[in-house]
Amino acid sequence: MWELKALLKDKANIARLYIYSHDMSLYTVQAELDGERRPLADGGKALTFRSIEHARERLAGLNVARCLLVQYSPYQEMVGQAAKPAPPMELELAWPGWQAGA
Repeated sequence: MWELKALLKDKANIARLYIYSHDMSLYTVQAELDGERRPLADGGKALTFRSIEHARERLAGLNVARCLLVQYSPYQEMVGQAAKPAPPMELELAWPGWQAGA
């Protein structure tokens, strides 16, 4: 896990920040640094959020090049359809201090 306090202190350059949506009311976050993706933690405990805005407020001090919202679709598990893994939906999000296409 990447410790949030250490990333903020070191002013780390995060290539990608992944915000995972779980049931539309729980979000977890992973950061990619130097090609390695790990969950973000505070005091050794994985960070969780109740909204995307809550995550933005808490993580606004991070230097993020690209932010993605990742959501898996439950519709791939519909009755009568063959069980097959589907790729998650990824939506690019604007991050504080950064705008898509800039």
